[in-house]
Amino acid sequence: MALCKGKWIFQTLLGIYKENIQLSYFSTNQVLSSIYRNRLSSTQEKSELDALCSDDRPLEKKPMIPARSEVSTSFTYDPIVQKFINLLLKNGGKEKAREITEGALEHIKMKQIETYHKAKTEAEKAMVVTDPIKIIHGAVENCKPLVVQKSVTKGGTSYRIPVYCHDRRKLRLGINFIIDSCRTKRRRVPIQVLLAAEILQAYNNEGNAVAKKQQLHKECEAQRAFAHYRWK
Repeated sequence: MALCKGKWIFQTLLGIYKENIQLSYFSTNQVLSSIYRNRLSSTQEKSELDALCSDDRPLEKKPMIPARSEVSTSFTYDPIVQKFINLLLKNGGKEKAREITEGALEHIKMKQIETYHKAKTEAEKAMVVTDPIKIIHGAVENCKPLVVQKSVTKGGTSYRIPVYCHDRRKLRLGINFIIDSCRTKRRRVPIQVLLAAEILQAYNNEGNAVAKKQQLHKECEAQRAFAHYRWK
């Protein structure tokens, strides 16, 4: 009983402390002006720096979240490729997923270089993109859906209504369309070759992945009569 009473007193005092004591008494104006005054004294005046920090609100303390283990400062690191690896892996086999993705990028590079050397004119060669990172970015961009379907129940009946797709979900769905198109095929060739071919087709706005996006858009178009249920 005494422990419970002591804990209640401690929580009450802690709440009073948080309400009456500011976590930081340095304003944004004071801190940023003192930081940038010495760095940018030759390019900006103090009045310009003060105008950028006109508010007198105290600094907000934000939690420091450490970077993920796969994040790197190397110029070869790409977040889209890393997301591709994460969605490709199964049962925690990240090394295997990384090998498959790197092998697919290598096949794309070799295929595009072969296409480049087969081009007859300089104009045709200029149209060939040999960077596999740009190709995978373009392929994912072509596979991103604009709208998706959401289940809403009204009057005891469930309706599939079209809703806007946010950026993070667009990226995830676009990559999943490419990966699922490779997994549904009969694999008589290595998965790296299938993945490279599917990425190249998606980059040219062709293939099963783009067809899945278009099919999703058609389904959303067919259910547009029930779109107003989203706001009711």
